[in-house]
This record gives sequence, structure tokens and C-alpha cells, in this order.
Amino acid sequence: MSDLKQLGRYRINGILGKGAMGLVYDGLDPSLNRRVAIKTIITKNLDEATAKHYSMRFQREVRAVARINHPNIVQVYDFGQEGDLAFIVMEYIEGKELKDAFDRKELFDLGTTFRLMNQLLSALDFAHQAGVIHRDIKPANIMVDTKGQAKLADFGVARVEDPEAQAEATRAGAVIGTPSYMSPEQIQGQPIDRRTDIFSAGVVFYQLLTGQKPFEGTQWALAKKIIQDDPVWPSKLMQIPEVIDRVVAVALAKAPEQRYQHAKDFAEDLNLILKGKEPKAKMPAPAGPAAAAKPAGPSAAEKEFWDGVKESDDPEEVGLYLEQFPNGFFAAQAKERLAALKK
Repeated sequence: MSDLKQLGRYRINGILGKGAMGLVYDGLDPSLNRRVAIKTIITKNLDEATAKHYSMRFQREVRAVARINHPNIVQVYDFGQEGDLAFIVMEYIEGKELKDAFDRKELFDLGTTFRLMNQLLSALDFAHQAGVIHRDIKPANIMVDTKGQAKLADFGVARVEDPEAQAEATRAGAVIGTPSYMSPEQIQGQPIDRRTDIFSAGVVFYQLLTGQKPFEGTQWALAKKIIQDDPVWPSKLMQIPEVIDRVVAVALAKAPEQRYQHAKDFAEDLNLILKGKEPKAKMPAPAGPAAAAKPAGPSAAEKEFWDGVKESDDPEEVGLYLEQFPNGFFAAQAKERLAALKK
């Protein structure tokens, strides 16, 4: 598709990069003489259900971002389907993903870190007030333009808070996002709200401060750390004030109720530190198994998943439950079933 010249009414001028499922093109909207970025999904190799999923994702992104207009959010203009390509048309940003800087091992001074975080948190607060939860905050979804301004992108897995979307999220399950940046409740497939975005923003903040992620490891080790373990606090890794550890600790609190309740509260503490004042947040209790969010029972999505595989004779199906819900309500039963099937 590198020789593509036209997509819908949009003229293709070149390739900007490669997305997860297709190319991202440098395009022009001739009706408005506006430069745009066009993200594509190649659907010809997808089964019908998966192709429909990505089409719905594109539509969801357009509808979600159509509700919010903010200088630190990449605007989405249009979506469509042409032949084997589904596409989404976005604001063109002259700049790079924050991930590129991390990949280059670039370190940020505190002033730049606090400025980028304030912009990200401003975007999140605005989205949350509009009832939109992003659910996939990570460096690859944060653009930094040539003026050094952060722009939050890819609302493709965003959930709009209304009853219809709530029902859809429950049916589909909630394990959506990027594992290293997931909150404890998200990685366990539990119900989520705006505070899961705040946790993910805390992971990005940690990475800006230290150049590394707070939680790393193989799939199972990573999930355990996110759910149970405190990270090494930034002041132990870098020459930064210990008071910043407190902000990181509250942003990364295991239980949502111990976290910043709103993105603006997170930003307010950062601004207090910039002014040489004490942040309002208090250091939460050390993490541990008891500190993790533990539901009284399984979520509807988890129960539906388990009911579908609990009597299966296929180890892969039972293993898939454990992969989706490693600390789920039925995890012990799943492990017993898996052990029996492997005998």
C-alpha cells in the first residue's frame, strides 16, 4: 500500500509511519486544503468479526473525540472504509511520539517533565469531564509537537460513560490497553473509571522522571508487580526531591480510592511543588497483597468468560482465562482445571 495515492476524498502524499495494523499516511483534505494524518487498518487478512471490531473502534474514536476539543488532544475528523482499508483521519501533528524519546534514552529535566505532565493531565481532565475514559495512556499515544507541546492521541479504545457503552464494555471484557501502563483493576479485568487513566499517567510521569518504567517483567511477573508491589521510588534512582515520590505514590496507588480522584488534583500537586510548596497528597500505605483492589465477586465479563471455559477439555481455552484474569475470582479453579487437563 506504499504507492497509495488516494483514500476516499483524501490525497495521499507519503507515509508518516507504521501503526499496529497498517500504515499511517501523510494526507491532504482537498475540500479544506488541510493537511491530515490518516491511520489505516488492513482488513483483508482479518476475519469478519475482527474487521467489524476495528471498524467499530474507528467509529468509537471519532465519536469520543468529537465530544472534546482541547489544545492537548489530537483532533479526529473523519473515518471510512475503502476496499481492504479502514481508515481514520486525524489532525496532522508536526512532531514525534513521546515513545521515540524514551527509545532514544532521552532524559527530561524537571521543568520539561512537569510541563508535559500538566498538559497531559489537562487533556485528561477535559476528557473525563466529557465522560470519556481513554484507557490506553502510554508514550506511543502522546505526541510532542515541534513547540514542545504534548498532544494525547488514539481514543480508539476510549469508553464514553453512558449506559450503552457501559454494557458494551462489560460484554467485551475490560482487559484493553498496554500491560506496562495498566492499573491494577484494569489488568485484572475489573470495572474501571477515570482513575485508571490517572494510574497510567502516573506510569508515564515515572518514566519521564527516571527514564524507566516502574513495573517490568514477564507477563505474570508484571501483573503481580502492578497489583502488589511498590516501585523503586524516583528519588532513589535520580537526583530529584523526595517530595516527588509522594506524588508518584498517590498516582500509582493500588486501590483507586487512594489515588488522585481527578486529573486536576494530580496537576495541582505538581504545581504546588513547582512553587516550592508541599503537595496536598499524603503518602499511601505501602503496597502489598492486601492493598490491591479486591472485588467482592467477579465482574460480569469475568464470570461470562469463566462460564464459557470452565468445562472445556482444551487447555488453551482454560489458559486463556488465566491470561485475561491472572488474579481473577476463579483463578485457583482455573489452575486446578489446567493441571488436570495436562496430566
